[in-house]
Amino acid sequence: MALIHGFVLAVINLASIVAGFAVYHLAGSRNQIAIQVPVAVLGTIIAFCLWVRMTSRTRLRWRGGVRPGLAVFFLALIGAAVVFVPLHYATQGYVTAWSNVTALWAFQVPANLLALLVAQRVLAPSPEPEEHA
Repeated sequence: MALIHGFVLAVINLASIVAGFAVYHLAGSRNQIAIQVPVAVLGTIIAFCLWVRMTSRTRLRWRGGVRPGLAVFFLALIGAAVVFVPLHYATQGYVTAWSNVTALWAFQVPANLLALLVAQRVLAPSPEPEEHA
């Protein structure tokens, strides 16, 4: 399941970055990072939490925890690069610079840590209390 959740988180990252750019463009601000990054981080957190909530009653349910969280985290880093590089080539006509991939990862590390922590705290089921006889 970590593979699916990691890929979904990677796609959410990319969509949130594009949404953040759209908000920046509509706002007409001169400071792109001040608008785009907070919007993209908030979008990542909200969208991943919605994903976790939507899949909570299915086979895809994310159970949280350190190991699954780390797997999702690292798979999202890999997945975003795997999606972004060909997407950039298809839309721009040239292979993206390595610095764009590292900038994507620089965004993903804190954004995904926050998204995973929020999903773990807010949405992951609490362990069942043990009954004492």
